[in-house]
Amino acid sequence: MLWALEKREVDINKKILLTGGRSIFALDLARRLHEQGHLVYVADTSLHHVSRYSNAIKGNFVIPSPRFQSEKFIEALVDICRENQIDFVLPTFEEIFCLSKGMDRFPKSCTVFCENYNALDHLHNKWLFNQKIQSMGFDTPRSYLISSHEELEKLPLKAPYILKPSYSRSSTKVIKVSSSTLPRVSINPHNPLVAQEYLSGRKFCSYSIAHNGKLAAHTVYPVEFSKDGNFCLNFEAITHPKIENWIKTFVLKENFTGQIAFDFIEHQTGKLYAIECNPRGTSGLHLFQEKDNLPLAFFNKHQSCITPTVGYSKKIAWGMLIYGWKTRSVIQFIKKFITIKDVVFSTKDLKPALHQPLLFIIYLFRSLKLRKRLPATFTHDIDWNGHEISQLNQTIHEPLQESSPSCTITKALRS
Repeated sequence: MLWALEKREVDINKKILLTGGRSIFALDLARRLHEQGHLVYVADTSLHHVSRYSNAIKGNFVIPSPRFQSEKFIEALVDICRENQIDFVLPTFEEIFCLSKGMDRFPKSCTVFCENYNALDHLHNKWLFNQKIQSMGFDTPRSYLISSHEELEKLPLKAPYILKPSYSRSSTKVIKVSSSTLPRVSINPHNPLVAQEYLSGRKFCSYSIAHNGKLAAHTVYPVEFSKDGNFCLNFEAITHPKIENWIKTFVLKENFTGQIAFDFIEHQTGKLYAIECNPRGTSGLHLFQEKDNLPLAFFNKHQSCITPTVGYSKKIAWGMLIYGWKTRSVIQFIKKFITIKDVVFSTKDLKPALHQPLLFIIYLFRSLKLRKRLPATFTHDIDWNGHEISQLNQTIHEPLQESSPSCTITKALRS
């Protein structure tokens, strides 16, 4: 449930802290909040991120890593909220799991917009999510939990099928097994694999905001241009009553409060399958415009569910250039690339777009240092894989972690 120790009316110039400022989601959310007159602050483990340069941001803070320094991460956020009289904390990525474990330590006047840790875990964990929706009566693909190579050898599924870790993100570690030959995979007993029958059909993603089991905002968009057929690079708002009804039923049964997103496959038989759940912010937010007044959904101040204009589109320009052109024909790619607005570029807020080449070089350097691919490097110190923050008061260390040991203001506050 929403952690709100003191209920207050939403005022103009509400002070809001976004965690995970590096994401384009955070940048776009900051702009939506700023447009409605709220004062937006961001916190991230890195000095260099896209939100830092936005004129929608009043203050920027460098904080320790939630993955490697979970206790110091919470301490820093609590200090920021106290010193700046923050009214509302909005997590944007997987730092939400660490945040949820320490949300009882925030000032009573501060609302932390997320569910409790156990609820988030059961949604983010792909096996637990599959079992949850199956128990609720939803259609689910045949799935098996694989904790050892012996279990993989005895798997009753026939190819093709999917293998993926229980904890992962952006489909970066999904393997499609297309033959009877067993794949060479490492199996971590702390993060076992989920084997799932392969389903063909149309792919859709959703993004919603809910309060006490009721939708406050909602959108659906098809997977078109993407990285590896999963991570979306362009977004177009559509209506899909079947998906909307599925989500309404789910959040009601869960009595869910927070941001929640799903990946769906609509099978050729007409059946709808929810494959994964992200109980956090996702790219669907990009489809909401200033006129939609999305902040009302976060504060639960809108009588009806807020939805974006059908047909409204956005793209991640850099992602399209690097990965998107491989997904469709050249003509389709050029048409979409030219006609759809970029998420980052804004004539009212130019600096984030102008600094993207610099940020790309910084992350490329980090990827070489960490010996990871760019997507994994981008979330390296904020990923959450279940067991890593089982004890909040224990500091987790790993070589090459890049977070600051203390919280510092890195951008002058604007009057």
